[in-house]
Amino acid sequence: MGLLKRLFGKKDSKKKPVQQPQEKPETKKAEPETKQEKKTAPKETPRKYHVSLNKDEKSESYKMWRVRKEQSEKTIKHFKTQAEAIDYAEDLAEEADTSVVIHKKDGTIRKQDYKKKS
Repeated sequence: MGLLKRLFGKKDSKKKPVQQPQEKPETKKAEPETKQEKKTAPKETPRKYHVSLNKDEKSESYKMWRVRKEQSEKTIKHFKTQAEAIDYAEDLAEEADTSVVIHKKDGTIRKQDYKKKS
């Protein structure tokens, strides 16, 4: 039978409904109860915020200062001056109980573990 006839042909009313396989109930093996300490994952230290210069010439924010989270490619916000970016990053770091890493124009680290002065 052709494909079109199968797709658009008359439906056979004598066909039996398709039965779905029944799921077998899972049987659990009796495990001896032993006292095991639950392993807790080590506490994640909050990631630091980085202030750096955007060097991507294709970006519309080329040569603007940006704030990013450590190990992230996504920029949180761009600023015209480094001082504005540092102020913003300080506020974010204070809320997250972490610190700021400040980069120079060439990308090297100027200050590490920088925290806002109270």
